[in-house]
Parts: sequence; C-alpha cells; structure tokens
Amino acid sequence: MQFHLLRSEWDSITVEYGQMVEIGEFDAVMPRHGIAVAFAPHDRVTWSVDGGDRKTTALPPGSIFLYASRQFVWHHREKPSDWLHITLAPEFLSQIAIENRLSADLQLEHRIIFLDPTILHIAQLLKTEVVSGGIAGKLFVESLRNVLAIHLLRHYGQALKSAPSNDKRLSPLQIQQVKDHIEKHLAEDLSLAELAAIIPMSEFHFARLFKATTGEAPYRYITSVSD
Repeated sequence: MQFHLLRSEWDSITVEYGQMVEIGEFDAVMPRHGIAVAFAPHDRVTWSVDGGDRKTTALPPGSIFLYASRQFVWHHREKPSDWLHITLAPEFLSQIAIENRLSADLQLEHRIIFLDPTILHIAQLLKTEVVSGGIAGKLFVESLRNVLAIHLLRHYGQALKSAPSNDKRLSPLQIQQVKDHIEKHLAEDLSLAELAAIIPMSEFHFARLFKATTGEAPYRYITSVSD
C-alpha cells in the first residue's frame, strides 16, 4: 500500500497529513481516539466499524470523522485519498473539561462522514503548518489545538457550563512581564506553556485572558512584533 505521510508533534497534539495513492480493495485501519478530515471527494467508498457490516456511500470533500474508541476500517476506494489525522492527548482534553466545569472523564461521541466548517478550517490550517510551517509555529498550533478542543467539547461532548471567574483580563504588570519575555526571546519558538508559566496559570486560561487584554491571540502578537 502506497502512503505519502508527513507527521508533526507539538504539546498535546499530533498531526499527520497523508495521501493514499493505492485504490481498489484493501483494509486500512484508522487509529482510535482521533479526528480525521478527508479533503478529496469520493463518489463511492466502502467502510465498516468494529468489524460490522460493510457500508457504501459517497464521501463529500471535507468529510469529518470522530473515531472515539471505535475502530474504523476502509475497504474500498476508487480514487487516491488526501487526508489529515489529528490526535489530542486525553489528559489535555480532561484539563480543558475541568477548567470549564465538566467531568474529567468526558467522552467524545463516535461520528463519521459529516461536515463541520470549524473543524475543516482548523484542519486546513494544521495541514499548512505541517507542510510548510511559519512564524510562531508552536504558539499558532497550540492556539488551534485549544480552539479545536473547546469546539469538540461543545458540540460532540456534554454541553459546556459557564464558569464564573473574577479574572477577566491580565493585570498591567502581568501583561508587561509577558511582553518583556516575548521581546527577550523573540528569536525562539515560544510555547503557550512557557508564557503561561510567567503568570502562572493554565495555557488555556492564559491564552483567553491574553486575547481579552490585548485584542490579539499570543501567536498573532508575536507575529506582529516580529515584522
């Protein structure tokens, strides 16, 4: 079976961009607990879940797959495939769930071949990052990771509850400390974890308060001061 595969790992997220050249009858098992996006459309594909009956359907461009704990197997394709696979660390999803007053063992639903513009847009941005990279790449990916996690919990887990907080913005001292650190280490590939540790607070909470305070996500701020 012929694969062209690019793989990148960051904190709590792994992204694989692949192209499957081979067509016809075969068994290709997709990893559990992942999110996949099929970029190329197919008029006809055959697949099964957990060894069940084979099903045949069309595959629209940008189709999304949430595998959860189920095993998804491709059996037949009539044209090459172009796809992205995303894996979020379970402990990261649990952390985001806890920070938003949800159960730490929250499970995402199993769902296949559906359209979701938000997931598709994030996948396209991650694909570009894996293929070519860019300024503030680590922070950019971590920002996408956070947005993806919240979106998944909102729409494919339990409903989020509003968590009351007195911390709506970073203080002038805190934001200056962060900006000073960024300017001092501008040539480095900074991470959210590194910046959040200055305050200190969780990466997700820091990213949210930084944007509320400055009007920009951390990676966008770094990009602007780098120009």
